[in-house]
Amino acid sequence: MTALLGRDGSDFSLVCDACGWVIGNLEASTGDWRTAWDLFVLDGWSGSELAVGPHGCGRCGPPPSLDGIVARSLDGIVARSLDAPSLRPAGRAVRRMVLQLLSDVRVIYLHGELVCADDARLYDLLSGDPGRFVHVMVDVTRVGRLSSATLDVLVRAAQRAALDGGRTCLVGAGPVVTRSLRMLCLDDILPVHPEHVVALEWLRSGRSVTC
Repeated sequence: MTALLGRDGSDFSLVCDACGWVIGNLEASTGDWRTAWDLFVLDGWSGSELAVGPHGCGRCGPPPSLDGIVARSLDGIVARSLDAPSLRPAGRAVRRMVLQLLSDVRVIYLHGELVCADDARLYDLLSGDPGRFVHVMVDVTRVGRLSSATLDVLVRAAQRAALDGGRTCLVGAGPVVTRSLRMLCLDDILPVHPEHVVALEWLRSGRSVTC
């Protein structure tokens, strides 16, 4: 994730994936991701139009081609790429999430504040062949905030689901999560619904989804 959220979800920074240059406090000066990115493109930055990246600054040129993102957590620890194969699956068994399989929907319940190991576990649950479970619903009712790394995993899951004709949404997002999605302009890719019944109706409605 190269647009990093602040700990309270009220601000974000832009990071160059090549050299690690960080430009912070962008919410106050630009308001949201799209405005910020339009300005940085004029200054020579290049990369994805989505906040999940990758992005490269003007002095580094085009960003590295990353199928997975190297997520920098908010306390400065650099996590390994979430696309790296897991050599020890048992090490990803942190239980801050529960998976429920419906007829065509994978429902994931998140609990508390996720750490890097949880993001890897979440990636495992959402990657691979979806089979008949083409849609994804993520219940964030018991989550106060979502980190940039977690959002990166969810956005990439939404993109994969869309390729298979599936949809992805969140349920029960609080004000901090909702604000973060809007600020990073990810609310179209990860729409929020108030409850499961409404979310299931939307997932199965056949309405078009753009990722």
